[in-house]
Amino acid sequence: MATLLQKIARLAVTTFRRDPRLTPGAYKTHYDQLSDLLARITPADLKLDPALLQDRGPFNPRRDGAPVTYMQIYEDLDVTICVFILKRGVRLPLHDHPGMCGLLKVVHGAVSIQSYSFLGDGNGQQQNNGIPHPSTTTTMPSHHQGLLAATKHPTIITSANDPACRLSPGENNLHEIHSLNGTAAFLDILSPPYGMDDRLGYERDCHYYRELDILPPGFGGGLEEGYEMGDGEGSSEGPTVLLCRVETPSDFWCDQAEFKGPPVLVDGNNGSL
Repeated sequence: MATLLQKIARLAVTTFRRDPRLTPGAYKTHYDQLSDLLARITPADLKLDPALLQDRGPFNPRRDGAPVTYMQIYEDLDVTICVFILKRGVRLPLHDHPGMCGLLKVVHGAVSIQSYSFLGDGNGQQQNNGIPHPSTTTTMPSHHQGLLAATKHPTIITSANDPACRLSPGENNLHEIHSLNGTAAFLDILSPPYGMDDRLGYERDCHYYRELDILPPGFGGGLEEGYEMGDGEGSSEGPTVLLCRVETPSDFWCDQAEFKGPPVLVDGNNGSL
């Protein structure tokens, strides 16, 4: 009998396989079912080592090593499934998911998530109730003088008792994640994966950003036509802000732990588990 994680992995592969024969309606049905399954996942289902979840107080690199621990569960050309563990008081810096869809489910502790949605990216993906079909998630946001305009959404707090958070190429595609009141762990499902995309023939990198408090000198007095910066502007979900790409922040690095949960094996011939 398949474990809950194996059922999740099977459905993730079915959902995010970039197959043009998968209709938008079928894709949305799979996506919603996957979100429902994720609502049930626990650290016990993932066989997470309790020592990795232990709260040892505010992060101390001399004692704790890296602020973030990464576990790879499964990856193919279309989907990656992994676990991130954040020690008390640390963050995943503001980063993007170029052309990607995803689901994030907290399994231990709680996190705050500050999300942004790019503006003016000209996506035009086929969508069904806001969920883009995986075979169309290829576009990138447009730049304006080296900066990117984005809607800044209200910060949310999510815990192991809450449903999975969703992102798409056009919505909530960037986020910064902070652990709250102790160690936090979450299961991440992303499609397509970071790295070389053999189907499209380009490298999908993770980029880091910071939000600008003020317009830089010589910016020309505003954003692209139709955008205004400031509280209350932008979409109905939040103000429009400017984001600047930066190098990997010095306070962020990861170590890697072996995943010791149920094996997730996929038949390369047909993608079934």
